[in-house]
Amino acid sequence: MNGRPGLRRERPPRLVLRFALLTAACLGLGAAAILAVTRHLDTVQAQQASARQAELVAGTVLEEQVRPADLRARVTGARLRELDRLFRRPALADGTVRVLLAGPTGMVTYSTDGSHVGRRLPRLRAAEEAIAGTISSRVTTIDDAQSSANGVKVLESFVPLAVPGVTGVAVIDQDYGPIARSARSAFLPVAGILELVLLALFALLVPVLTRVTRRIQRQMERIEHQAHHDELTSLPNRAGFRELVAPALVDAWRDGRGAAVLMLDLDRFKEINDALGHASGDLLLQAVVGRVQAAVGEQTLVARLGGDELALFLQDGGAPEAMALADRVRATFDEPVSVDGVPLAVTASVGVALYPDHGISPELLLQRADVAMYTAKRRRTGVELYDPAVDTNDATRLALVAELREGLERDEIVVHWQPQVELATGLVVAMEALARWNHPRRGLLLPGDFISVAEHTGTTRALTSYMLDRALRQAAAWAAAGTPVAVAVNLSMVDLLDLSLPDEIERLLEREGVEPARLELEITESTIMADPARVRDVVTRLHELGVRLAIDDFGTGYSSLTYLKRLPVDVLKIDRSFVSGMASDESDRAIVRSTVDLAHNLGLTVVAEGVETAALWDELKQLGCDVAQGWHVGHPGPVEDATAFLKAPRAATSPAR
Repeated sequence: MNGRPGLRRERPPRLVLRFALLTAACLGLGAAAILAVTRHLDTVQAQQASARQAELVAGTVLEEQVRPADLRARVTGARLRELDRLFRRPALADGTVRVLLAGPTGMVTYSTDGSHVGRRLPRLRAAEEAIAGTISSRVTTIDDAQSSANGVKVLESFVPLAVPGVTGVAVIDQDYGPIARSARSAFLPVAGILELVLLALFALLVPVLTRVTRRIQRQMERIEHQAHHDELTSLPNRAGFRELVAPALVDAWRDGRGAAVLMLDLDRFKEINDALGHASGDLLLQAVVGRVQAAVGEQTLVARLGGDELALFLQDGGAPEAMALADRVRATFDEPVSVDGVPLAVTASVGVALYPDHGISPELLLQRADVAMYTAKRRRTGVELYDPAVDTNDATRLALVAELREGLERDEIVVHWQPQVELATGLVVAMEALARWNHPRRGLLLPGDFISVAEHTGTTRALTSYMLDRALRQAAAWAAAGTPVAVAVNLSMVDLLDLSLPDEIERLLEREGVEPARLELEITESTIMADPARVRDVVTRLHELGVRLAIDDFGTGYSSLTYLKRLPVDVLKIDRSFVSGMASDESDRAIVRSTVDLAHNLGLTVVAEGVETAALWDELKQLGCDVAQGWHVGHPGPVEDATAFLKAPRAATSPAR
């Protein structure tokens, strides 16, 4: 299996050729129908001509020669011989097989071959119509053993025969052979011309349809290729990856071999794409694909799933081989990638999922490799093997997806408050609003149980709006009760990319009558880096409203001092991981001390998170930190506990727990 495999596919149906054959069949049937109608019309015309000839004979020759007595009784003797001589005349005998004469009752009085004499005519109805003046004719076969022409196919015409004093019937049977030959002589030229026209038309149609067929086949093959391959890199896409990996997994199961799926994602690709443009981003991806293919060799499938995500399939190997392959791929980026002459430092995070340990289907292996890849990004380890312990995509979590929006509508989200206390005075300067979900079956859920669900289901903005509404209502209630305090609300990446957020906050502040300075909005460093230009626009508009802005979890993200200088930030919150390590790690203590000095030099207020002991409180106070937040200061609790905390007396040296 190589990096650019040919997918097994069925040959596209030759639709135009089928159309050509169907058209030929329809033309043939149409031609046959036309020829049949033409032949029928020619035959009818020939029959009508013969019938008119019989009528002419009866109306001219017979009416003059036949006597009334010939129609009243059987003709015998000398009269019989006279009539026989009459009907042997060339004018009458040419093409005439038999002639019968019958009287008004339909009784045959004379027959040129002696048949039927003394008997009624076989078609008495036609005889009656002839006596009434209606001529009729039909093609039939003489079926009379007495007739010398027995078995001969004839055109039988019933013609009225009027002689003075009596009206009878003359039945004239004419040989059908000349009639048929006359019809054919008129039909064959028409048939020949029509066939030649149809053959010429089809001869012209076949090459045209052949070219169209080939063009459609090429188009269908191109469409099918595009459905299974990435246009930029020509690698298999997600659908193509699944189609190729599925049979390979069946082979691995049959042979008892292992396999692995690797998910590779470039780190900070969006920043490069935004800085250099999408065209340069495409060139970078092509260069990355080239390096990856060179590193993995022909036996490893490489696919592009979208964006900067690549999937690799190792057909035969376990964890050691897969991890070694991941390290080999990442090592290809030790040298910068040159794009339009610009050297770019590129790094990648890789997640690994094993068959059959972590999944038995391509989709499940991709999903779990994706989980491992994001774990590698979060831990900054570069490569991670899938670990079920960190996979939060279980059935219980998926069930929360459908329930969260309903929970917001039913007011199941409740707000708990954690105080922020000034180290110098012990006064409460703010209350941070923390979301809790009072789930009807699972009880009180912490943010870690449902915030990521909100991020993946598009309800983040709805949740933020809910928290802003509740927080500002409570801020107004505390101010009315004589204990005014600022409230802090966390914002997500989605919130800061929404240009309507400042307008929403302005409306809420006006509705509740809360001073803008009493609302503090907390954003993380990773949120700032999502789209710096757009985030700066939103943050600037919020600053113009008069609200306070705080950078949360400072020190754990990717932001630089440049963004810290450009953004109108008021507060810097030192992450708890550095604060809690101060007691045992001199490096953490140095980071906290440097952060406090940096913030003060920039005119920012410093809040230390995770203050859980009196020793940390005292040390932070000595370092000049402004505000402390943590369990030593106060646990998060419902509004009743927060209100009681606000009303309790404060001591700078002994904060309440």
